[in-house]
Amino acid sequence: MLSARLAMADSKKKKNPSCRSEYDEAVLSRGNGCPGEIRIATTALASIIRHAACSVEGVSRIAGNSLVDNIAEFVGSRKVLDRAIQIKIDEASVEVMIAINIRYGFSLPEIAGNVQESVVQQIQELTGLQASRVDVIIREMELAGEEDED
Repeated sequence: MLSARLAMADSKKKKNPSCRSEYDEAVLSRGNGCPGEIRIATTALASIIRHAACSVEGVSRIAGNSLVDNIAEFVGSRKVLDRAIQIKIDEASVEVMIAINIRYGFSLPEIAGNVQESVVQQIQELTGLQASRVDVIIREMELAGEEDED
């Protein structure tokens, strides 16, 4: 059985600016006498969360919240997209906030619920951590083809 504990960032180590989190990584302990640690960086968690959310039908993309984010997304910067994902790592769980855009015509509560389920499932399956909270913010609804024009 896996358990997690906090991994405090070294005071000299700069926190990852692309992913907002109290801690830089989760440390997993296998509990069966295995030597060493397994560390999962918040950037890896953000990638899991991004993929889980974007795999839900009706989600057009992770929402940028400024002109700079939209320009960075246009040129292919994935780190900027992580600004729309906030992660808090606790003793044995993860709390997530994700901002998304959805396609017009889909039920907002249904899409948000599906994103929550997908994120919880993917975090559990890929890391062994529990997602205790997943908040979804719907920033915009996009018409068909609109997400390609930004």
